[in-house]
Order: sequence, then C-alpha cells, then structure tokens
Amino acid sequence: MLPNRRRTGNEWSGQQRWRIAAVATAVLAVGIVAAAFAAMHIDAARAIIRVFRLEIAALREGIEMRRDVMIAMPDGTRLATDIYLPDRGATPAPALLVRLPYGKSTYGGALQWVHAFGPRGYAVVVQDMRGRFGSEGVFAPYDHAVSDGAATLDWIAAQSWSNGRVATVGCSALGEHQAILAKARNPHHTALLLEAAGGAIGRGGASRGYFGFYEGGIPTLASGFGWFAFSGGKTPDAMAGADVDPAAVLSELPTGTLVSRHRRTPTDFEAFMRNFGDDAYWDRLGYLAPNDRFASPALHVNTWQDLGVRGTFEIAALMRANAENARARDNQPVVIGPGNHCTFSEPFDVGAVGDLKIEKSAAFDYDALYASWLDHWLRDGPMPELAPYTFYVLGADRWQTSNVWPPADTRELRFYLAPDGRLQTSPPQPGSATYKYDPTDPTPSIGGAICCTGDPNMRAGPLDQRPNDARSDLLSFRSMPLDAPLSIIGDISAELTISTDVPDTDLIVTLLDIHPDGVMLPIQQGVRRMRYRRSFDAPQDMPIGKPIDIDLRFPPIAYEVPAGHRIGLHIASSSFPRLERNLNTGRGNHLETSSRIATTTIAFATERPSAIVIPVSRPTSSAATAAP
Repeated sequence: MLPNRRRTGNEWSGQQRWRIAAVATAVLAVGIVAAAFAAMHIDAARAIIRVFRLEIAALREGIEMRRDVMIAMPDGTRLATDIYLPDRGATPAPALLVRLPYGKSTYGGALQWVHAFGPRGYAVVVQDMRGRFGSEGVFAPYDHAVSDGAATLDWIAAQSWSNGRVATVGCSALGEHQAILAKARNPHHTALLLEAAGGAIGRGGASRGYFGFYEGGIPTLASGFGWFAFSGGKTPDAMAGADVDPAAVLSELPTGTLVSRHRRTPTDFEAFMRNFGDDAYWDRLGYLAPNDRFASPALHVNTWQDLGVRGTFEIAALMRANAENARARDNQPVVIGPGNHCTFSEPFDVGAVGDLKIEKSAAFDYDALYASWLDHWLRDGPMPELAPYTFYVLGADRWQTSNVWPPADTRELRFYLAPDGRLQTSPPQPGSATYKYDPTDPTPSIGGAICCTGDPNMRAGPLDQRPNDARSDLLSFRSMPLDAPLSIIGDISAELTISTDVPDTDLIVTLLDIHPDGVMLPIQQGVRRMRYRRSFDAPQDMPIGKPIDIDLRFPPIAYEVPAGHRIGLHIASSSFPRLERNLNTGRGNHLETSSRIATTTIAFATERPSAIVIPVSRPTSSAATAAP
C-alpha cells in the first residue's frame, strides 16, 4: 500500500486515471477471455487472466508499470522490456531482472516475481530475449546472453529508480541465461537465483548437457523436439508453435530434421542435433566452459527429477572453483528437493512426484528462502542460514545438509550382477547375460527426467517400471530384501564389462526400488552413447565382439530404500522417446534412416566383475522431518 502522506490534486487525478485504466482493462479482458474460451484457446485465456490479475495487483500495491520500453543493445538491437516500479518509482530500489523467451507480459514464470517482490519494494524488470516476441533481432539459445544481459544490467543501474543492485532470477531458460551472464562479471550483477539452470553447463562440466538437450551424448528427443517445435522460433514473427501431435511423429526418421519437417519457420533444433561434438559451436552460444570466471554469489535450486540436476551440481562447483573473490567462492549454496522440472512446491502440495509419495509436512518454504537470499545481497539483510548442500532424501521424506557432496560419511557399496538375475554383495561365479535391442521396437521410456514435450499424456518423474520388466530387450536384476534401510546419497555408478556386435549402441541403466508388492520405482538412471564411452571429445566405434570395461556415472541422487524392499537394476539400450534411439549403424545417427539389431552381452565374472556401485550414507531415522 502507499504510505500515508498528503495527496495533491494532481496525484488524485493520477489515481483516478489508474482506476479508469483498470476498469477499461477489466472490460477488455472479460471480452478477450470470453472470445478465447469460445475459440478453445485455453492457454491464451489463462495468460490474459494473469495479466488482468497483475494490473489489479499493481493498482492495489502502488506499482507503476512501464510497458514495452525498448532498450538498445551495443549492436543497436532493441529489446522489449516491461518495468514494474514499487511506490511508483519514488525511491531508488533494488531490482530483479527476468530475461525470458516465452513472452514477458503473459508468462506466469516471470510475472510471479512481480507478484511476490513488487509489494516487497523491489523493482522487477522483465525482458523478452533477442528475437523473441517484442524484441528485435534473431534468437538462438543463448547467443548474446552475455552482451545483452550485461547491457541491460548497466541500463538498470543507470536509472533514477535503481539503487544499482540487481539480482537475476528465474527457472529453466530464465535461469540458464543467468549462469551464462554471470561469466561477464558485471559489477551490477549483485546475486543470482538459479532455478533448474543445469542446462547452461557445457564443457564446464562432465555432463555436457547443453540446454538439457543431451544426456550422456544422447539427444533428449521428446524434450528437445517439444521445446523447439512449440517454442523455438527465431524471430518475433515466428512465435507460433507447430500444429503437431508429438506422440504421432517422434518415431519418424531421420531425427535430425524432425522439427523442420513439422514446423514452417526455422529453429536451432537441427543445429543442436548435428553439433554435439563441435566445441566452438557451443562456445559461441555461451555455454559454460572450464576457464570461465565468476564474481557473484548464486543460489542453485533444483529437483532430483530434473533433466539438468547434474548440471546444477557442476555449475555450482565451477562457480566456486573459478570465483574471483571470496564473496562468490563462499556463497554458492545448492538446494535440491523432490519434483520434476520447475515444480518445487507441487510435490508437497499433492503429496507425490510421479508414483513416489512425498510427505506434505516436510514442505520447504522456498518463498522465505528466496526473500531472505535477495534481501541479504540487495538490502544488506541477514544472511540466510544455508549449508553448501541442502537436499531432500526421497523415500525417507527428510531434509539433510552437508558441507560437501557427497557427504563425508559416504562409502561405496557394490552389488554384483550374477546369473539368474541376482544382485549380490559378493563377486559371482562366471557367467553372462545377453539381450537384443531392435531400434524398430525400442524399449519405451516410462516417466523419467523430461519436460516441455508438448504431450500432456507423457508423464514425468519416477513411475512404476513393471511394464518394462518382462521385455526381452532388457536385463533385469534384483537383490534379496534389505535387512535395514539403505540411504543412497551421492553419484551412483555402474562398472560393466560389455561386448556387442554393432559399432555403436546406447547403454541405459536404471537403479530401482522394488517394493514388497512388486512396484518398481526408479531411483536414478545413467545413460551413455557407447561411441562416447571414453570421452565426448574422442568418439570411438565399439570393438565388435570384444569385451570392454565401461564406467557409467549417474546424476546425483538422495534416496532411502526401506528395509524389506529390494534393490533392482534394468539394463537396456533405449529409453524411447525420452532419448533418441541409437540405430546401431555407427554412422551419423541424426541423419540415419536404416537400423541394425544389436546383440549385447554383460559379463559377470571377469578381472573386474560387473557391478552397480552405490554411495551409501550413514543410516538415519526415516521419520518425516520439516525442512531446515
């Protein structure tokens, strides 16, 4: 609310103009919403409702809105920007910068920052990225993120309503650009709040995630196609998505031109598909590299089921290691909760993520954390008490903290693969198991780390894997029932001895929590395209028929398997359509239309017996506890 003070006649007339504008907006919104619903444009109607709510809230809270301010970049390109000023901009305020490719005036993931922090006295600046919606230029994720972001920070700091301190905020694309901008080390970039931003990692981490488009060197097909088909337009006149049902086309070949065959306007999908091994391409787009330097503190927030969770850990580690000052080096806390992509509170609201139950009473107050983090860096408020790592232990429904990752008390526990589908803690007798993978009938993905697919029927997260368990194109293993809870905290890995009869194939290994009633929930999944088994920088064909040792690292996880449950393992060569199918020919997979059946053998007793290596932490109580 406006503070009590003497109001002049001119001020009252200004207030009256705001009320008239609000009434006019309401009338217009009602008409447009009615038309949108009549035309079944539900998303458009919801966007209009969000704008209407924002107009009313701004009037109530005394927030001044400046729409479509065109800010010039160093090359003359102008970026469309909405500015929300507390107390009508009467007092210099700290600012939050939200840059996004989804439409600055309607996207809920941007407007939520206005609703939450405008009333707290923050200026909120929301900007369409270059080439998107109201902004000029040509879009590519994330070309010009550094120069455009830095120029915008400079512009904000120079305004009379700004106190010179700016934090960047937002989830997914809204977070990834922040991490890339951070390497500019702009003096006004006071702090970052990175949500689900692991896709910003490039050569700066071992995962080489690149926009979340790759995992283990394999394109994340359903997510990548969905994003570029529906959100990948490169110029403001190409913001409409493709009119296509993803489920009907994802099986088409070749995959490398899948979007261009179904969308009229160009995107970067094809370039992403063909350039995985081209470091110069990704460096030009700004993805993080090993020698990037940083100067700002960052809060890294993600969920265990996000497709970029490993990237989040890698970005935090890179920013610590390459910090130019103690302020940045000592303030890179990581918070990981349950949930899918950008769904932080939802699991606690509904009591589940996928088929995994979540204790509602263990909810984390993200809003309070964000407010205290931003108040500290932008207003000199008290520093929130945060450990370097704060994480939710799935299955046990508790939060834990640690100064290092994995926790210092973690030890390795090996479960060896054995004949007859057993997992055991002692090395097995000699033996092997073989499966055949046919790309024309790939092992289907059931849930998993996906987002942005455009298919409402494609569920994300940990889902029951029993429909896959009896398939002949995967190997299934399980342990005896556990005598005590098994607290898995860290990075799982698989040490396998493998031979195959094709020059290239994929390896998909899923660790499972098998319930007494037979439900099989995935704990975490590791994947790798075999041509990259040694290095992403030096792909190699598989030696036909020759056993080789493979080390497969999984994304981080914290999961407690209760006593009485079993540990399970699925080994396959596809998880489609979450991941692009390997057609097993050894040629350029993204342009391939023919395929070969792959016969793959896992050897049990060798000089290094095949095993799943589990990071086990000291057992603690499994009772639900409140978030720290």
